[in-house]
Amino acid sequence: MPHSAHPGISSVPGHRKMISRLSVFLRAAEAALDAWDVYSDEHTDLDGWPYDPEAYDDDRKAERDRAVWTAFKPVREGASVLLDAAEADLGRIPIPFVHDRWAWQLAQLRDALGQIAATRTEYRELLAANPHAGPQARDAAVDARNAEAWSALYGWLVHGRAVLEIHSIAVRTAASPRIATVAPPPAAPATASHTTRR
Repeated sequence: MPHSAHPGISSVPGHRKMISRLSVFLRAAEAALDAWDVYSDEHTDLDGWPYDPEAYDDDRKAERDRAVWTAFKPVREGASVLLDAAEADLGRIPIPFVHDRWAWQLAQLRDALGQIAATRTEYRELLAANPHAGPQARDAAVDARNAEAWSALYGWLVHGRAVLEIHSIAVRTAASPRIATVAPPPAAPATASHTTRR
């Protein structure tokens, strides 16, 4: 039976741009983690404890958190729409192409998005309650917000590629029904090469 135009892709305005923004975030976040890992590996033992705690540069960790928070900003507004579209596409992709981990990963991304939103709200409420806070206090609040959101943002780095995978398969199978007759090779499990240590 011929496929019709793919509703999950065509019905979401700006979907291609949101996918592109997610790709940019993943690259930027990966680069920030790579830079942090190089520094951390050179200055910590195998258990992650600094060789010299006084000389250990916690500001670098704050820079990493700030870079990842900033990189996610263009994605954040459309992230819920991206997840809705991915879930819709998942229901339309031929079964042989669906990876079991995808549904779980989308749930992880949605939970992480909720945590990011809660952290952002908490930060805004803190600023509203302290309108006369000086620059140092505001910078400290920003660093605290970014650190609190770190694990959720890391979740988007680890699992965000699932959204891209679902989109790619959805486009391919909608464009060519014959693709659905050949099962794809198994995908590598979604893992990150970085540790989640603080």
